Amino acid sequence: MFAWTGGVALALVLAWWVWPKHAASAAAAAVPVDAGHAVLMDFPIRVASVGTVEALNTVDVKVRVDGQVQRIAFNEGQDVRAGQLLAQLDQGPLTAQLHQAEAAQRKDQASLNNARLDLERYSKLVGMGAATSQGVDTARAQVESLAATVAADAALVQSDQLQLGFTTLRAPFAGRVGVREADIGQVVHPTDANGIATVTQMEPITVVFSVPQDVLPELLAKQAGSALPVNVTPRTGDAVLAQGSLVFIDSHVDPTTGQIRLKASFTNQDRKLWPGELVNAQILLHTDRQRVAVPDRAIVNSQSGTQLYVLDKNGRAQLRPVKTGNSVDGMTEIDAGIDTADLIVFDGQSRLDPGTQAAANIVATTAQPAAVPSVTSIQ
Repeated sequence: MFAWTGGVALALVLAWWVWPKHAASAAAAAVPVDAGHAVLMDFPIRVASVGTVEALNTVDVKVRVDGQVQRIAFNEGQDVRAGQLLAQLDQGPLTAQLHQAEAAQRKDQASLNNARLDLERYSKLVGMGAATSQGVDTARAQVESLAATVAADAALVQSDQLQLGFTTLRAPFAGRVGVREADIGQVVHPTDANGIATVTQMEPITVVFSVPQDVLPELLAKQAGSALPVNVTPRTGDAVLAQGSLVFIDSHVDPTTGQIRLKASFTNQDRKLWPGELVNAQILLHTDRQRVAVPDRAIVNSQSGTQLYVLDKNGRAQLRPVKTGNSVDGMTEIDAGIDTADLIVFDGQSRLDPGTQAAANIVATTAQPAAVPSVTSIQ
């Protein structure tokens, strides 16, 4: 009996010894992650807002006298110089009117010259007793009357010259001409709703936008030292269209929105900004210099607060609380909790738990994930 029992026990021991061991006792496989070191970088702190491009000057060139359009000297959409001819009205009627006023002036001037001669003769005759003082006074009054008439004639001539000048329409400033609003042969009047064309100044140009009142103290302090830089980007996309500077801070805050209006100026020599266009305006308030930074995607937000997965020298993940600052262009400031020597998990955090073994692929510390990981650093 005992021999049989001993044989069974021996068989069980041998079976356990030779039975193949499975992977259950093997160590768990390391979790692949992308990791890198925090970097030191500058953080430009900007305030962004939707703005509207506005021209410094826009004018509808209108006639100041009645007349018939005789010539159109521009093409629609053409760039013009200040003083360049835009249109010409028929000058015939006003030219004749000017000639008539000049003739009347010459006639009255001749009468004045003759009256002065009469006054001179009467003055001499009084001394000889051949004329009375009353005659001299009458001659003097005639001279003064005719002098006033000649002055009125000169003013009328000047007025007619101005009216004749109004028949020539020129660009008041350098800019771009819009749609033609009158045709050759059309009779136009100063009371017409439309003029000949609209001229818009394109260089320089401004962008008007509003920012929260909370940044007003810093804006005022910075603007007192030097003009704050302003970047403009399209409504869709991040490419910078133009770089300019802040030139105006409004005198009051809009109480309904808590926003204050600003205006920035741009040279616009490349014509990337167009009047009436909606753009994104970004004003630089200040720059945080050489701050510890990690990509935004590395941040782990939990009920315990903001954290990062840090790999120790053995490749094990540790969840470390950190204090974050500003986030700019996909990178976040880390004010406390890590330094540039720490190896931070950038991608793959969802598969990690504290203490998990990680297989770290070292990648560049950039805002965007790496397309192809680099060589394995630690496991």
